[in-house]
Amino acid sequence: MGLEITARLRAFLFAVSLAVAVGQQAQAVEFKALTIKVGYGAGGGYDQSSRLIARHLGRFLPGNPGIVVQNVPGGGSLKLTKMLLSSEPADGSVVAAISEAMFYAPILDPKNANFDPHALRWIGSLVDDAAYCLTSKSSGIDTMDKFVHSDFLIGSSGKSSSTYVFAALARNGVKAKFNIVTGFDGTADIELAMQRGEIAGVCGVQNYVLRASPDINTIGVFGRSADGSAPSIADSIVDPTERQAADLIQSSLHIHHPLVAPPGTPKETLDALRKAYSEMTKDPAFLADAQKLEQIVAPTSGEAIDRLVTEQLKAAPEVFEAARNLVK
Repeated sequence: MGLEITARLRAFLFAVSLAVAVGQQAQAVEFKALTIKVGYGAGGGYDQSSRLIARHLGRFLPGNPGIVVQNVPGGGSLKLTKMLLSSEPADGSVVAAISEAMFYAPILDPKNANFDPHALRWIGSLVDDAAYCLTSKSSGIDTMDKFVHSDFLIGSSGKSSSTYVFAALARNGVKAKFNIVTGFDGTADIELAMQRGEIAGVCGVQNYVLRASPDINTIGVFGRSADGSAPSIADSIVDPTERQAADLIQSSLHIHHPLVAPPGTPKETLDALRKAYSEMTKDPAFLADAQKLEQIVAPTSGEAIDRLVTEQLKAAPEVFEAARNLVK
């Protein structure tokens, strides 16, 4: 009996010491400085949300680090995504704000986006919202019928960006005639081009653009608009396989404005980033700051993003092929 009690005591003490060691290891994660790199130019939605996060996230991270924002525009954030996967340090000093379209970019453009979406370390996303196709009032394109049958230009930041993917999905899904112009740094750059009359519209943008820009027409929506007033573009796609492909692409709207860390980021570092991000999105000061900017806050956790990406990438090959054709 005495030997049995001694054995149990030793096992108990070992378990306690192991728990303490694990706890000490978790507490040892400390952030000295953090850079949020943004895959778009200054002034647009991703830039705005990243600077909002930079003002608050440090308060919830061990070490309370200072946070700076650096813009790395190119290819609708594909340039930054490739940097993140190949050359950025995985020590918790750099995270990236990239397009949610990056999770299916290798499916839609495997020659250019030749990476594994599962390698991205998803921290969380800020917005679960619909995406709109808009035109300037001066363009005269103010109905779905004109949108489908008129010749005009839609602006986009790059072929892997949401602004291209949703524009192409709209064009090919409903057999519209408009052309897509790429090369803009972000939505702010596209909006300026719309105001100058260089292009007529944009697709794949959030609800905040509707509130911030009175001189625009709401043509249609991917996902569901808050009040149900905007017609669903995907609902007009008749072919069932193409509709499944459209649903795959639309699923990215649940993870709009994601923040990601490089592959190889230690689990305890990623856990600390995810925990801090989650706490930040519930913080009254953060929410008040977001409200001033008219920034929607409807977050999705990094764990939930992992599950969504895994599930969506299980689609049948014919659905992937239809998706590629829809966004050409």
